[in-house]
Amino acid sequence: MEKVDRGKLLGEYEELIRKKLKFLSYAPIVFLSAKTGDRAQKLYPLIDEVAVARKKKIGTPELNRWLKSIDLQRGTTPKSRPVRIYYITQARLAATFVIFTNQKTPLHFSFQRFLENQLREEFGFVGTPLRFVQRLRKAERDTRAPRGETARSGKEP
Repeated sequence: MEKVDRGKLLGEYEELIRKKLKFLSYAPIVFLSAKTGDRAQKLYPLIDEVAVARKKKIGTPELNRWLKSIDLQRGTTPKSRPVRIYYITQARLAATFVIFTNQKTPLHFSFQRFLENQLREEFGFVGTPLRFVQRLRKAERDTRAPRGETARSGKEP
């Protein structure tokens, strides 16, 4: 009888799972036995790690420094005009990021995936789904008085 390499078998199963569930690429996989309890000790530290990642808060200045460090042109889809992200901030909801862009239309799925991969590479977020909310940056307000009017000084003539 041929001896089975358990490590190789588990690797092949993980590869199969990753191919079938591409949308869960961020989720860790743990093989364990409900019958014997084998490898169950690996599960609880992983649960704790995911819980910490889910509660992780990143300050807006740190996120914007990160944003300046990545090459957004690598993630831009060829058909659209280049995406400009003016700034990014983390919302109060867990792992939700608000991005202010020059695009009215939603960002292409591939560009969001690019951002997610870059964010995970820098900050982790093990086992946590990331969500992006896109906002169009409002035009800069013009603080000057409208044409034909003069600014009032508050003094009556």
